[in-house]
Amino acid sequence: MPNLPIASPTPALRETLYSYLARLAAVWKTDVRELAFDIGAPFKKLLNQDPDALEALADWADLAPNVMDELLSWTGVRAGDVRMEFRDELFVSRAIRNPVMRGCPVCLREDASAVDGQAVSSMVMRGDWQYREVNLCVGHGHPLIQLWKSEALQDRFDIAARLLEIDESILSGALDRPRQEPSSYDLWLDQRLQSGSDQTCLRDQSVHAIAPLCRLLGQAVLNVKTSESDNTSNSVHTVGFNIAVQGNTATRAALDQIAATATKSSDEPGKIFGPLYNLLNRDYLNDPDFGLFREILRECVLDHWPRAAGEVVLGQTIPERRLHSLLTASKKTGIGPAALEHFLIEAGAFREDDKRPQGRKLFDAKKYDPLLTEIPTLVGPIAMRTAMGATRQELEALEEEELLIPRTKVAKVKNPWCISDGIAFVAELTACSSIPVDEGDKGWETLLFARRRREVSLVDLINGIRDQTLKAGQRAGVKGFHGVVVQISEVNSFAGPRPKAHVEVLDQEFGKMSAAEFGRLVGLRNNGVFMNLVETGYVNTRLVKNPRTGQLQHRMTLKDITEFHRRFVTLTTLVTETGQHRNTLKGILAAGRVTPFSPDGQDYGAVYLRADVTKLI
Repeated sequence: MPNLPIASPTPALRETLYSYLARLAAVWKTDVRELAFDIGAPFKKLLNQDPDALEALADWADLAPNVMDELLSWTGVRAGDVRMEFRDELFVSRAIRNPVMRGCPVCLREDASAVDGQAVSSMVMRGDWQYREVNLCVGHGHPLIQLWKSEALQDRFDIAARLLEIDESILSGALDRPRQEPSSYDLWLDQRLQSGSDQTCLRDQSVHAIAPLCRLLGQAVLNVKTSESDNTSNSVHTVGFNIAVQGNTATRAALDQIAATATKSSDEPGKIFGPLYNLLNRDYLNDPDFGLFREILRECVLDHWPRAAGEVVLGQTIPERRLHSLLTASKKTGIGPAALEHFLIEAGAFREDDKRPQGRKLFDAKKYDPLLTEIPTLVGPIAMRTAMGATRQELEALEEEELLIPRTKVAKVKNPWCISDGIAFVAELTACSSIPVDEGDKGWETLLFARRRREVSLVDLINGIRDQTLKAGQRAGVKGFHGVVVQISEVNSFAGPRPKAHVEVLDQEFGKMSAAEFGRLVGLRNNGVFMNLVETGYVNTRLVKNPRTGQLQHRMTLKDITEFHRRFVTLTTLVTETGQHRNTLKGILAAGRVTPFSPDGQDYGAVYLRADVTKLI
């Protein structure tokens, strides 16, 4: 008769219920099935964690409630169909239960050497070895290796039988692998599972979420497309952990760096982020433990990919679009990407030398939405002239003097004109042209004819009509701009005497040029707004008598002009200084919320403080 022990063995640190059951059977010189039968708790019921079976085992082995609870906490207790409670946290069952049983052969060999008798009676299977995100035995620096694999639970958890099959390999060191220094991740996870303590910023997040996220983030950073079921290398978890432990800002920065590798139109988030995106978008989509990281990744995706309002990204419907690509903008406007690109380059959406494919040429959707809305409404010069009632020469002259500005100067764009600009301009003039003029009345002429005849600018003529210095009429039977006429005699007076062959040059003491002329030069032509600056003291001038005409006029010296440019800018001077188109500059000022100089609500026209503009341009 074999010698039997006086008492049952004591459960070891981190030992699982089924490991203890195997050692208990070995000590009592039997196998687990026979022992379970003797206890009155069939092995199948113990595997299913039947409460009565567990109670029978505790009574038979004389295990105190707290000892039994510790065994179960390292084993994992079913908590619903797909969850298990493990070390006081909830995990998905497949993270703890796996056909592959892993372990540290050094631990098992040390267990065997500590006692006399059969080796398997003292070999302990630790509970942390079950968790798929554990890679290393921290105590020995030995990677966890596959000891056996079995789909059938009764075979998988017949620990003693399985260990007997490999005990010689364990004891001889045949299963040993090169040692590794435990990483920050290994030490963190080992401490969390052992005591639950955590001194990092991850303390309030579950191991169930953080450990796999470290692996997935590390895979994304290292561009390792390892599947979830693989036993990934320790370096992957460590790379991800070293980022996550720095907080959400560092995590977002790492995601941004990964997103920046998307250079092809086909580089969608699932391809760029790999399992990190795909699992958060599928397996962990409704898991609240992953909610924070889902939000961080979602924000990253929206800042790097052109997602439309109404699309669902990582489980959330997007309320508004943040980014357009050239392709999505083309689809929105119905304008071909090649034509649309000219507008967007000119408006500053992206650079002309941008070599990215059309699907990756991204720009701010909200900022450029007015432009995209307007572009489909633009027309060519023929439609513009028809809407305005203007001739080709008249439209060209209005463009030349910047009284009407096309939405783009790019010659390849065939439809640069906004009809509403032309209609509004004509409506303003015709409102001032209240005098009906017979078709055959020779005392009146068109504005373009007056411009050519007396070499006076359209700007001055139109400003004269606006401030009622010039009377304007409407030629009978002629609609639109071409029907606006002015009296020849008034134009002659307005333009002044024709210059002589040799014009007398004013002495420098009277200033370089008149204030009105300088105002027109910098683009402040309308309604005497530049003279408002002069009269309120914001621009320095000298009031002198012109020796040729005898009229008092405000004139500016070089010093006065320099002082104006030091303090103020206009769209005209900005175009000269920067080389950028007026529409681009308008967009920049609007985006930066820079408003014209207007102390006390006074209208000084489109003049801006240089200090306000310098920070943007």
